[in-house]
Amino acid sequence: MINNMVPISSRLIESMMNLGLTKKESEAYNALVSNGVMTAEDISRTIGVQYPIVYRTLQSLKEKGWIDSTADRPKKYRAKHPKTAANIAGKQIIESVNESIEIIDRLLTPHYNENQEILTQEIWILRGYERVIQKISDMGKKECQSVNAKITGPIDDDTFNEIFTCIRKGIPIKVKIMGPPIINVHPALESYISIERPLFEGKCRHSSFGPHEASEKEEFLENVHSSRFISIHLLFGKKEAIWINIPYKDNKVVKDKVWANWILDPEYISIIMEDI
Repeated sequence: MINNMVPISSRLIESMMNLGLTKKESEAYNALVSNGVMTAEDISRTIGVQYPIVYRTLQSLKEKGWIDSTADRPKKYRAKHPKTAANIAGKQIIESVNESIEIIDRLLTPHYNENQEILTQEIWILRGYERVIQKISDMGKKECQSVNAKITGPIDDDTFNEIFTCIRKGIPIKVKIMGPPIINVHPALESYISIERPLFEGKCRHSSFGPHEASEKEEFLENVHSSRFISIHLLFGKKEAIWINIPYKDNKVVKDKVWANWILDPEYISIIMEDI
């Protein structure tokens, strides 16, 4: 009775399964390597698996290119050389993987732009000051003719300058500020940023924040609520925008509560364009 078996380790089983074999197929192939030519009945006795299951297992091994069989009855089976069989299986897997990559790329890549950002979703929510600043920086590196902005309330110098200095240098920036009349603009911005203050032209104006002297920013900030909420609309060209919401407490930005909408929706952007 043929029942010799080369000891088969779990590592060998795992390696063969990585090349597309099942555990039973690995055991049947190992039996053929150990004993040479065998019938299905021989293999059934050797690996302790019922004949019908072994027969289906051998058919699968043949289809996968690991064994050959004779045409006589009962059929006899012989294992192909392990390196030959493994190379064939490996090439089939590589071809299958490459085909899958090609299909995925062809069908799904059109949903992304050249910066690998998805296009199908038109409004994204960003949370946290650092993430919002990073997004503005990413947007500011792209090609666009101009940046337009509107700030709805009193903003501090540091936040103002951090937002606008992370935009690519040289892009014309036009800012409409509905808050404090004086911003100490960072020197790097002075040559290409322009600021309008519709509510604060002249020496003294009234706003929803109360009366103030245009030349006294500190005095102005004392007249507004130290805890407040401002919004900033940033429009990059005509294709994308970001709407930032910044809470203040004791005149300091609460950075972990900052959030923003990154907007690609054309209708929403057209509304922002009219407002700015």
